[in-house]
Amino acid sequence: MGGINTRRQVELTHEDVHAGEYGTRAQCLPEPWMCEVFHLDGSLRDIRVLDVTRVEWIAVLERLRVVADETEVEHPYPRLDSVRPAFADLFRIWADESEDQGTSFAFRARFGAVWFFALPCDEEEIEFSVWPEDVLDGAGVSAVLRFLVEVATASQRPALLTAEVVRYDPGLRTLLSHDPVTGRTSHI
Repeated sequence: MGGINTRRQVELTHEDVHAGEYGTRAQCLPEPWMCEVFHLDGSLRDIRVLDVTRVEWIAVLERLRVVADETEVEHPYPRLDSVRPAFADLFRIWADESEDQGTSFAFRARFGAVWFFALPCDEEEIEFSVWPEDVLDGAGVSAVLRFLVEVATASQRPALLTAEVVRYDPGLRTLLSHDPVTGRTSHI
């Protein structure tokens, strides 16, 4: 499985946590201590991808629609399909609205028993949140790891799990990360 590097991070290989394109099950059951990152302070945890464009957002949402156990979309745009709108259309309409209208859309994806949700408010930062109480055991951590890998892979950028904040700060501690270039998922 993974080894421990000199920075005292546990690294898991991509194959250990990724369910893959062909539906193979994840091979690794995370260590129980990994649940601790979700209960340090009881706040939401955010999964972020930085420095993105609408293209990466759409790629991530389309990928999640395919691989998640269940997805839901809510939006206020009557001219779009109410259940399965095209993400390119959602972003186009959303971006064309004036900022004072305050409308957006919501996207939720379920992996196992864990729900991840996004309320896009910034095209330059993908952000999903997860409730700590949904991540109680190894199966919950596996769901988070799989989600992290799917988001990073679809965006082709590192995905970071952090405590909840309104806007990412480079000084913010990263709890888990996945780099799609190296295929490594790190627990810090």
